[in-house]
Amino acid sequence: MKGIFKSAAAAAIIAAGAISANSCQGGKQIYGNLDDAGNDTLAVYIYDAVTNRQVAKDTIVANDGKFSVGFKDTTMMLVYIVPLHQNSPNEPIFFMPGEKVKVSGSLSAPVYGGSAIYDGLDGFPEYKEFKDKLENLFDRAKDIAENDITGQQGLNAEYEKLMAAKDSVYAEYIKSNPNDPASGYLVAQMYTSPEKAFESYNILGSTVKESAMGEFLSNIASQYESAIIKERNKANIQPGKTAPDFVLKDIKGNERKLSSFKGKYVLLDFWGKWCYWCMKGMPDMKKYYDKYHDRIEFVGISCRDSEEVWKKTVEEEGLKWTNLYNGDEETVLNMYAVEGFPTKILIDRNGKIVEVFVGESQDLYDKLDELF
Repeated sequence: MKGIFKSAAAAAIIAAGAISANSCQGGKQIYGNLDDAGNDTLAVYIYDAVTNRQVAKDTIVANDGKFSVGFKDTTMMLVYIVPLHQNSPNEPIFFMPGEKVKVSGSLSAPVYGGSAIYDGLDGFPEYKEFKDKLENLFDRAKDIAENDITGQQGLNAEYEKLMAAKDSVYAEYIKSNPNDPASGYLVAQMYTSPEKAFESYNILGSTVKESAMGEFLSNIASQYESAIIKERNKANIQPGKTAPDFVLKDIKGNERKLSSFKGKYVLLDFWGKWCYWCMKGMPDMKKYYDKYHDRIEFVGISCRDSEEVWKKTVEEEGLKWTNLYNGDEETVLNMYAVEGFPTKILIDRNGKIVEVFVGESQDLYDKLDELF
């Protein structure tokens, strides 16, 4: 069954694990024959599905298209097998411990089978129908000229309609098959409709939730729930609205309230060391802090870094403003409907939101120059 799940693979490489790979098929977790692989070298990336961190990487050499991959399979894995020259893996194999997955078709259009997930999807004709329609859209998109705005808008409208319909069809399958591992796979792909996806997750039976897929799905469900809350909170994070109060610890371990800064302009900066654009913007942040620190308080809120990395970064980068630690918590991110990093929120002396800036841009600094 051809896969369509798109995942942003984690950037951090925590280990180059041992992958056993050769051209024979005995005793291997993933094996197959790809029409266009020939005797090419393929890259293999293995990610822990729960942490989304890479646990192993290696290369394998196909033998007239045949290949196999073996690895320690104590947990659910997302496995990418791609041409060596391809920079970014784009489609994982969902691998459950104790199973084997057979891959056929081609590198550009792989077909998966042999496991409970993929065999389940084989019995869901609407799934293949959706994929065929999506592939047709992608093929048509290749023929649309860059300056054909009308054509692009038409395809985008078709795409959005197809994706919305897809989630409704998936939800019906899950409702009828709550204990099918394929239903868990489908829940993970309902990212365009968080509310429907969260409802579908709650329908899943114990067979799925208590399987090796359980923790992965629980994390996915938390993301859906967070997306629902953020969408609802967007109305509260608008110019003129009162900035929600919160309490986080500073670098000395002291609790700090946002409301304690009332009477002074405040710039909240949701950032992380892992975020390229967050770090790229630090020189400008430091420049403008030095320029206006007597009129505005910068408050950096570190997200999704370890406490050790946060403290080290603050020291090494010389971030002289107030620095608070959020870690992996979602409460404040949900409160402020933060969907991208960096997100910077300018608050006036009365605690009212002036403007929200998503991403690193000159607009923020122009606004500061305008105010001060």
